[in-house]
Amino acid sequence: MPVCLGVYSDNRGLLLMLEPKRESVLEAKDMSEESRCSGIDLAWDDSHVMPEVITPEVEFMFRKMTEVFFSEIGAKPGVLVLDVGCGRGLDGVRMSQEGASVVGVEPSDIMLRHARDYMRESGTSIALVRAIGEYLPFRSACVDKVVCKGALDHFADPARVLEEMARVLKVGGRAVIVVANFESLGFKIGRAVYSLWKSLSTERVSFKMPWEIPDDHTYRFDYRLLKRMVSQCFTVEKVKGISLLFGLPWWGAFLSRCPAKLAQTILALLDKIARRLPWLSDVVLVSCTRRT
Repeated sequence: MPVCLGVYSDNRGLLLMLEPKRESVLEAKDMSEESRCSGIDLAWDDSHVMPEVITPEVEFMFRKMTEVFFSEIGAKPGVLVLDVGCGRGLDGVRMSQEGASVVGVEPSDIMLRHARDYMRESGTSIALVRAIGEYLPFRSACVDKVVCKGALDHFADPARVLEEMARVLKVGGRAVIVVANFESLGFKIGRAVYSLWKSLSTERVSFKMPWEIPDDHTYRFDYRLLKRMVSQCFTVEKVKGISLLFGLPWWGAFLSRCPAKLAQTILALLDKIARRLPWLSDVVLVSCTRRT
């Protein structure tokens, strides 16, 4: 049985929609919280994620990622969506505003506090459950859609998370998963340029390069690995690339010096290329269904 660390919800009625007739949707495992959550940061905060200076390609990538993500979800009235790794609840609130019923799962108490604050600011309520993705505390085949945006590479066991996402999804239901591609064209060129620079210079940098795995990531995904791992649990229907050339040396500085309209035109053209070449794109989106 899955473990639930707590219910943090301003919408308990929504949780009851998931509850079976004779057993609670929130089932406690006869195992300590510490042993189950070993190695998981239950106080993770995303305040460090966005850089202090937002250059055009960074703003474009995050905006386009959200745009394509929502175009695939199809949030609408009568649809029950589970958001795994919901963070601040930004996507969950928007899905709710579009008419869907939303349950957000998040292990970090800090992020859940951010989510509750955002819900109050937006005037929109979603159900929040403090739990880990590897052990979703819901009965099988209970949601219409399950999403995981930018969170899969933070989990201790991504393969297990995908198994759980498939388990709670109804037959024919849709899953949408989005991760950063660490074998993108921008990262490949960036690594090559940096390697050449290191061989010619004695100067050393003290900060991490964009293509290096952040400290709060547990996994290094690329297009092929993501597609292979997802295919173990789902039927993959679409794979889309989003944005191109993030991480390219001096790219942000160049775009910042361009007229804003020109910079956005360049980024939009590159994004169209990325959509057809997901293995080179900055972000990979996989849309899939549960196997029958």
